[in-house]
Amino acid sequence: MTLRHYATWALGFAVMSLMVLPSTANAATATAQQKNLADILQLQGVVEATNAATVSAQVSGRVERVLVEVGDEVPAGATIVTITSVDQYQALTQAESQLAAANANLTAAQQDYDRVVRLVEQKLLPTAERDRVQASLDSAKAQQRSAKAAVARAQEQLSYTEVKAPYGGVVSARLVEPGELVQPGTPLMSGFDPAELRIHVDLPARYAAAAKQFAWARVAGIEPAAFQVFPTADQQTGTQRVRLNLPADTDFLPGQWQSVTVKVGEHQGVVIPFAAIYRQGELTMVKMADDSWRAVRLGGRYGDDVEVVSGLAADEVVSYGE
Repeated sequence: MTLRHYATWALGFAVMSLMVLPSTANAATATAQQKNLADILQLQGVVEATNAATVSAQVSGRVERVLVEVGDEVPAGATIVTITSVDQYQALTQAESQLAAANANLTAAQQDYDRVVRLVEQKLLPTAERDRVQASLDSAKAQQRSAKAAVARAQEQLSYTEVKAPYGGVVSARLVEPGELVQPGTPLMSGFDPAELRIHVDLPARYAAAAKQFAWARVAGIEPAAFQVFPTADQQTGTQRVRLNLPADTDFLPGQWQSVTVKVGEHQGVVIPFAAIYRQGELTMVKMADDSWRAVRLGGRYGDDVEVVSGLAADEVVSYGE
């Protein structure tokens, strides 16, 4: 062996010595399998509540009490804010007084009508008298209906002084304090229903037909309760919106960014257990059944498996593990 050949051999041996790959003594083996694999897109979206609202005042007044805090769970119909009700009580009292007067007037008109009708039938009064008391009775009935409507409106206005949760949920923002003056439309409290969450992502329009065909998606690995591709595209971005309703038994929260995986196609590929992959610097390696090492190029993960794009054929056997 010449000195030059010896130096080349020594350098190669030194490089191989630096590639310290793990031992696979007593290793398990796996056969590379060809499978039908999904083509997927990775997208990002923000979780939002399907039911989220800001409750506003419907009457004027001063805030008396704020009964809930941010983070509180509130049942549907629970009182969350009270507003001073002096004006509303006065309006209701006046309306009820007017209704009482209208009722008394109607009773008198009805009695007068009944009396006149009897006398007309006995031909003791002319028919015109019956027409007169009929008009009076109709007017009294109209006044009673108007008074009843006024009472209903006053009761409704009074009910608005106790602001109630429109549905069960969690308080996300407290927007007023006791003593503050409010007008109709003043925001009081915000909340959301954590049981009904969803996420929207923008899908490149060229994949929309395939996404609808396969109707398969995952949000952070979790299957959504419903999957919908909107039928219209955004001309500026060239995307179509996808809505995914989330199952109720998850830990997602409104405002969180989550990874969304959408299936848009299929292809044939070779897969092996991900545990059979070894990395040495920039090299990705697998150990063959004959104890030789082979560099491979990987595709996507599929559960515990990984696709091998090149470097390994179906039915070849790899070994791995201790």
